[in-house]
Amino acid sequence: MNQRHAEKLKFELLETWNTFNHYVTEALTFTNSEDIHRARVHLRKLITFMQIYETKPATFRQLKQLMAVLGHVRDLDVLIENFESQNELDALFLQVVEKQRAIERTILSTRVSEKMTPSLDQQIRRFIGGPLFRAFKKMNASPMLEKAKEERNQRIRIYHEQPDRSEQVEALHKVRLAVKRERYLHEYLLNYETDASMDTVRTLKRMQTELGEMNDHDQLLKRWRTFKPPEDLQSVYDAKIETLQEELDTSVEHLSI
Repeated sequence: MNQRHAEKLKFELLETWNTFNHYVTEALTFTNSEDIHRARVHLRKLITFMQIYETKPATFRQLKQLMAVLGHVRDLDVLIENFESQNELDALFLQVVEKQRAIERTILSTRVSEKMTPSLDQQIRRFIGGPLFRAFKKMNASPMLEKAKEERNQRIRIYHEQPDRSEQVEALHKVRLAVKRERYLHEYLLNYETDASMDTVRTLKRMQTELGEMNDHDQLLKRWRTFKPPEDLQSVYDAKIETLQEELDTSVEHLSI
């Protein structure tokens, strides 16, 4: 990558970090669940490029921890926003989920206050402007794209090799992460690398959407499996679990990967 392109990519990643800071601050008001989603997207993009560097910076683990706690709240936000309570069992389940979200929001606020320090900010900016920038100047972007594609294909092969549905679903979560990483690389490198393709971005976005829907089904089923219903609603609960499993199976069968 030439000097000019490396400079531009460095600037874009610094802007990505700035945008993450904005959305994670807004997210802690918990007035708009999309703030958490946008914070996660920008943090995922930054982590994607950090993973290119052979030696991870000391801040990498902290960013991964932030990603995890943001994800816990985001999953519950999606579940609650899409949930339709139709009976007594649903209402009881929703109460439990809302209590869990309140706990996860408290954990998120605590983690952000602990991690998002001036020191972390300075370290991230120095890493982007220093070691990562120098790495960009030394590498060709094309192998980065090819490596991401190979990782995605490897994850898909592993998925197809799994003997049962539960292992398939776990493998699909790793496919979903690989698809995200590859998509972000293509989006950022469109202006710098002829192998970066908008057609590939569209294909990956479609795959990401399908895998995201599968993930929503899986997260919902997992939450229901940890829920303990009253004895008099056990039969209704069992029927609910069976229906959710069927919906998850259908979403997996309809994947075009």
